[in-house]
Amino acid sequence: MATPEYKKSLLRVKQSFKTDCTIWFSAPYSYSEEVTLPTGMVLNLNEHDDYFEVTPVDNEAWAPFLISGTYRFDKNFRYGYSFDIKPSDIGQFCEPLTQLPDDIPEQLKLLHAIQGCLFGTAVGDSIGLPFEGLTPKRIQKFKALPLRQRFLFGRGMLSDDTEHTCMVASSLIFSQDNPEKFSRQLAWKLRWWLLALPAGIGMATLKACLKLWLFIPPRISGVYSAGNGPAMRSAILGVYAHDDEALRTELVTVNTRITHTDPKALKGAMIVAELAARNAQGKPLTPDNCLDEMAAIIRDDDELKELLVNAIESARQNQTAQDFCQQQHFSKGVSGYVYHTLPVVLQIVLRCNDDYEQAITEAVACGGDTDTVAAIIGGIVGAHVGKAGIPEDWLNNLKDWPRDKNYIRLLGEELALAKYTKQPGITLIMDFIRIGIRNTFFILWVLAHGFRRLLPPY
Repeated sequence: MATPEYKKSLLRVKQSFKTDCTIWFSAPYSYSEEVTLPTGMVLNLNEHDDYFEVTPVDNEAWAPFLISGTYRFDKNFRYGYSFDIKPSDIGQFCEPLTQLPDDIPEQLKLLHAIQGCLFGTAVGDSIGLPFEGLTPKRIQKFKALPLRQRFLFGRGMLSDDTEHTCMVASSLIFSQDNPEKFSRQLAWKLRWWLLALPAGIGMATLKACLKLWLFIPPRISGVYSAGNGPAMRSAILGVYAHDDEALRTELVTVNTRITHTDPKALKGAMIVAELAARNAQGKPLTPDNCLDEMAAIIRDDDELKELLVNAIESARQNQTAQDFCQQQHFSKGVSGYVYHTLPVVLQIVLRCNDDYEQAITEAVACGGDTDTVAAIIGGIVGAHVGKAGIPEDWLNNLKDWPRDKNYIRLLGEELALAKYTKQPGITLIMDFIRIGIRNTFFILWVLAHGFRRLLPPY
């Protein structure tokens, strides 16, 4: 077997060699062909029991295979691909990398950031979900560390945080960078999402969705609330529009006003999008520059400025997020109020932007709205570290239906394709009947968790 450093990493091909490439359709249909991996190509690697599964990250010669849609024959066609490389070939022909290189094509950098953001959101959501509403002390009583999926017999399911992020990504695919088209698409997805009876829907989002079903235009369907709803949907907007500040501002504004009209909700969503955008650019914000870089968002909001200054100073001192929450009087956990969530998100991102596992661990340890806080942080940090930076066991134990891991992967690929072709893409249909069946089971299991919380340890 290969040396330990290869277990989960990025690789660069240092000497061109031949290997098998497996291309699959809807399982179990697939075929294999021999391909030559060119020198300089960068790969994502995952170790299995007796082989390595490797997928390409970069190289202009391979870009059409990833981005151009060569293998997307019609709207019902879906593909996957990987290289089956022998462990001995890994050491002979490849070298490990600590980060994504700067010399890869921009569209593939974006694909890396999009996939990291989507999977980062989903995994953070699934890790935080079982602890939602618990205080930090009660979480400690449950001996949650080291973190793993606990919602369904060691498996993780997804809440509305990931569902909304996927709806935003799907709406972007059809929007062609037109905020008005994006607004209409997202409004319809929210309408059908409500019909499937989602669990844990916030009151503001519920009222807004009901107003949408009364065909009140999405530009005025929002209600006055400063909840986390818009912020939890905004990381992917920041990644998508990382290279266009004006478009980013328009998309975040439209995304927010569909459900929330309080200016605080908009500012919170804007800051989340900004943090994700800077990670996608490869220029993460730091304690030294983030306040100046976000000055246009903060403006004359003294309350927000004070909160962010406190978070920045705490990050400089390298305090744990839990200690920071104690200072901010969040001893019972982080609430769903965006001005409570935002400073905690910033404090963790500034300290743990290179370490996804640590970032999610600190988010969950704070208690309260753990799934949303972990999902927001996961989307931001995931845009920086990519899918390869997320613990493999957390990815493997992410189980849901019909929004499964394959759906999230394909959604990311289609979004990258739509971004660079400026053409509307395709996504798997999420009909409310299948989602309704899934949601019924999900609600019953949430109730089971509620009854479990009545029992020790206290």
